[in-house]
Amino acid sequence: MTKPFFLAFLLGATILQATAQDSTLVRLIRQNQSAMTAANGQFAGPAWPRLEKAVQASQCVLVGEAHGVAQVPQFTAAVARIFKPAVFVAEIDQYQAADLSRLVAQPGPPTAYLQQYPMGLSFYSWVEEYELARALHAQGARLVGVDQVSLLYTGRFFELLAAQAKGKAAKAYLQGQARRCQAWDRAALQQDSLQHLAMYRLPQAALDSVVLLTSKEKPAVRAMVQNFVTTRQIYNSNGHQQRVNLMKKSWLGSLPAAGTPGPVPLLPKTLFKFGANHMARNLSVISGVFDLGSLVPNLADAQGQRTLHLLVVGKQGTQLGSFSPTNTAAHAAPYTAAELPYLKPFFDLTGPTDWNVVDLRPLRRAIIQDKLQVLNQEQESVILGYDFLVVIPETTNSRFY
Repeated sequence: MTKPFFLAFLLGATILQATAQDSTLVRLIRQNQSAMTAANGQFAGPAWPRLEKAVQASQCVLVGEAHGVAQVPQFTAAVARIFKPAVFVAEIDQYQAADLSRLVAQPGPPTAYLQQYPMGLSFYSWVEEYELARALHAQGARLVGVDQVSLLYTGRFFELLAAQAKGKAAKAYLQGQARRCQAWDRAALQQDSLQHLAMYRLPQAALDSVVLLTSKEKPAVRAMVQNFVTTRQIYNSNGHQQRVNLMKKSWLGSLPAAGTPGPVPLLPKTLFKFGANHMARNLSVISGVFDLGSLVPNLADAQGQRTLHLLVVGKQGTQLGSFSPTNTAAHAAPYTAAELPYLKPFFDLTGPTDWNVVDLRPLRRAIIQDKLQVLNQEQESVILGYDFLVVIPETTNSRFY
C-alpha cells in the first residue's frame, strides 16, 4: 500500500479541491472551539470538561476515525473511562470478536496468536487498539463484532468451521482449506498484496464444495457458511450498501431484547468505534448512504435517549500505511492537511501542539436555519453527521506487535 489509510477509509476515491473559506463558517468555528492537551492517555484543558459532560449525557457514544492512528484508541480509552460502557461494538466480525474477547482476558500480548494468524484480529492486531480492547474488557464491557467476515481471517475462519463440523468428509475438507487459505494469506501479507488474499483467491468451486459438504451440518455451521458466502459476494461486487445492511442487522441482533415480544428495553450503554464513514448520524461523509451511525440515534430517539457522535482526525503526521507486519518501510505513512481539503477551515484554526475540539451542533443549527452555507457536500456531511470534531495536531501511526 503506497497511500495512507485516510485515502482508503475516510476520504474515498474523490478528493475535492479546496475553495475559499466562508467567513460565517470560520466565525462559528472560532466561537465553538476549545483546546485540550494530551499526555500519557490523560486529557485536560477547556475542551475536556465539555466533552465529559456530553459523554455522560449520552446512552451511546460513536467514535468515527481514520484507521491506523495511535492517538485515536488512546482518546477512545479516555472517553470509555468516563462513559463506562456495557457494550463495545467494533468494526470486526463476530468470530474475531470472540477471539479478541478470549485473548484480552489473558495476561500478556497476543504474540503467539498473531504469529499464527497475522492480522487475524484486524485493527486490534495493532498495539494501541489491542490495549483499548483490554482496557474495555477490564471495565466489564462486552465486545461485539458486527462486520462481515474479515478479509484477513479466511484461514482462521475455516479452522473454526472445521472444529464445529461433525461429518468426517466435511471436517477433513475444511481443515485442508484452512491450511491452504492460511498459507495464501501469510504470503499475501508478506508481499503486501491484499488482492492475493485467500478471500479473493479461493476458487468458487471450492466454496461450492464447502456449501455442499456442510448442507447437513447443524444450523450454527450452516449459518457460518452463509456468512462467508455473503461476505464473498460483498467483496466481489464492491457491495457497500449490502455490507452496511449486514452491520445494521448484526447490531440489532446483538441487542438483549432482539427476538422477544413486547417493547424493546432501553439500549445498553454502548461505545462504537468505526471508520468515519460509518458513524455519522446523517448521510455518511463519503459514500452518501445511511450507515450504522444513522440507525443508532433513530433507535435511541424512540427510547428517549441521546447519542453522541465524535469525529477524530489528525491534521498531519503519520498513519499506518500497510497491513503487512513485515513491510516495516511502509508502516509510517506521512500525510498532510491538504489530503482533507473540506476540513481546511478547522485545520487552519488548530495550533501545532494542542488538540482542537469544535462543537459542531451550533454549526448544524445554522445550516438547518439557512444561516450557514458550506463549501461542499463532504463539509456539510461532517457538520450534519457529527456532534464534535476532534482534531489531533500531529499523529503517529499505530504499531504492530
